[in-house]
Amino acid sequence: MGRVRPLGQADIVQIAELYRRVFGSASAAPPGWLEDALHAVLWDHPWRDDALPSLVYEDEHGRVVGCIGVMPRPMSIAGEPVRAVVSHTVMIEPGRRAAPVSVELLKALLSGPQDLILAQGAHVSRRIFEAIGGVPSPFYGVRWVRPLRPARYVLSSLRRRGLPALPASALTPFCRALDTLAARVRTNPFRVPPSDLGGDELDVDTFVESLDDVAHDRSLRPRYDRNSAKWLLELMASKPGAGAFQKVVVRQPSGEVAGWYLYYLNPGGTSEVVQVGASAASVDAVLAHLFAHAWRGGAVALSGQLDPAAFPALTRGSCLFRHDGGPGLLVHSRRGDLREAIHRGDGFITRLEGEWWIGFLLT
Repeated sequence: MGRVRPLGQADIVQIAELYRRVFGSASAAPPGWLEDALHAVLWDHPWRDDALPSLVYEDEHGRVVGCIGVMPRPMSIAGEPVRAVVSHTVMIEPGRRAAPVSVELLKALLSGPQDLILAQGAHVSRRIFEAIGGVPSPFYGVRWVRPLRPARYVLSSLRRRGLPALPASALTPFCRALDTLAARVRTNPFRVPPSDLGGDELDVDTFVESLDDVAHDRSLRPRYDRNSAKWLLELMASKPGAGAFQKVVVRQPSGEVAGWYLYYLNPGGTSEVVQVGASAASVDAVLAHLFAHAWRGGAVALSGQLDPAAFPALTRGSCLFRHDGGPGLLVHSRRGDLREAIHRGDGFITRLEGEWWIGFLLT
C-alpha cells in the first residue's frame, strides 16, 4: 500500500530520474542541471514553508512513484496577506495507474493551510483538479504574439507547420528584404517605432520597491522581498539555451519608473516575455519600449501570457491572440474574494507568479 508524505531533500535524485522517465531531458542542458533545478524549485527556495511542503507518493517498497511540487507564493488582496501556493511538476511513474496516485497527492495538497492554489495542469491532473473543486480561469490560457519582422514570422510559422527546409531556405532572403522594406512604411501595423522613454537594467531593489506602484490598480498582488526577488531573477537568468535574460526598467523623462519588462531575447526567433510590470496609465509606453528593445536585438516576434488588464494596450500595439486550448489558470480557493478577483482579471499574475517559469526552467 502506497502513501503520500512530504518530499525530503534526499528524494531529489529519485525525482530527477522520475522526471526523465516522464518528460525526458533537455539535451542542451549541462550535466547535473536538472538535479540542481529540481532542488531549487522543490526544496531550496526562499518561500519554503514546512507546513506547505512538496509531496511525493511512495509505493509499498519505499520507491517514489509520484510527485507534486508545492511552492508557496505570498500574495495580498486589498492589503490583506494571502497564503498562496503554486502546484507544479506533477509526475506519475509511467505504466502506473495515474488517477489514484494523483487523487491522493491532490487530497494531501488540499488539506494544507493555504488560502489559494494556482495550477496549470494537464491530462489526468487537470481533470482531477477540476473534479475536486478547482475552476479554470481561461483569461490566462490566452497567449499574445507581437510580430516584429512579419514576413520572417510567417515563414517561421510555416516551418513549424511542416514547410520543408529547402523552400524555407530559398524564401529566407526574400522575407528579410520584405521586412526591411516594410519597416520603412509608416502605415505598416507591425512597424516598430523607436521609444521616447529611457531604459536601463532593472535591479532587485527597483523591482521590489516599485511593484505596488505598477500594480496599484489590481486588488490581488504578489509579495516579494529583496531575497526572494534576487533568488528568482538570478535563477531565471541561469537557464541554459533560452536566450539572454533581459531585465529592463523603463523611466519617464523625469526619471520616475514607468514600468519594466522581463524576457528572453532570441535573435532570429520568437522571444518569450515573462513579465510586463506597468500600470494602466503607462502600459502602452512600456510595451512600446519592449517592442523596440526586442526589434533592435533581432527578434522576429515576442510572445507572452495575456494580462487581462493589458488587453486594450496589447490590441493597440498590433498583437495577435490565440488560446492554447487548455484551461488557462486552474484556481482552487475556499475564499470567494480570491476566486472572483482572478476571474475578473483583477490580479497581477504573470508567468513569474504562476507555473510557467518552473516548466520553462526545467525543459
